[in-house]
Amino acid sequence: MKSIAVIGLGQFGYQVAISLSQKGYEVVALDSTAELVDEIKDLVAQAVCLDTTDEKAMRSINIDNVDIAIVAIGANIQSSLMSTALLQRLGVQEVHVRYINSLQESILKSMAIKNIISIEKEMGQQVANIFASEGIGRYITISDRHALLELRVPKPLVNKTLKDLNIRAQYGVNIVGIKVSEPEVNDDGDVVYVHNMTDVPDPAYPLGVDDALIVSGTDDNLNRFIQLGRDHD
Repeated sequence: MKSIAVIGLGQFGYQVAISLSQKGYEVVALDSTAELVDEIKDLVAQAVCLDTTDEKAMRSINIDNVDIAIVAIGANIQSSLMSTALLQRLGVQEVHVRYINSLQESILKSMAIKNIISIEKEMGQQVANIFASEGIGRYITISDRHALLELRVPKPLVNKTLKDLNIRAQYGVNIVGIKVSEPEVNDDGDVVYVHNMTDVPDPAYPLGVDDALIVSGTDDNLNRFIQLGRDHD
């Protein structure tokens, strides 16, 4: 089990910490604000209130033993950069850092930080992709060229099976899940549709008109697959 230190418990850092903890990672959550540390202490393996720019304090919790460190500090750029430099000095091998402006990005690159994160940029891209493409739900950027998206089943694929379609060979994308809409009668006697996720798609399942596909691939191949639905609208 990998150990991950999350530094900075604002909205972004807090969500990263608890999400990683839920996935089974040993998470050490760090912040200089006692209230934030107290809020998360029961949701992660360890939560410590300390100054992450203080070398003595960081050494006291053996920060150099973690496999990965994520610097999630937002507005306090100086604290973010100093914390990052200290992690490098202490020998943490893999460091991911959130940046909020181009100057901070440039400094991080000059520090040879390979893993830099702009949640504002990525969320902006995600929202733009959602609005630009009807029928697309969540859009998650995985790398500069790869993404994961939720897409309503294109009309030409309705009632066909994954086995028949051979989507990977034709479009170069992978179907990693199917969100199936199923009718259900609620307590008031009304018919409502509930969504059930199948994360191991059955190749013999005929795709429904109200189903959604979870698709991964390169941006170019995903756009080609999305176009399949647009051409038949």
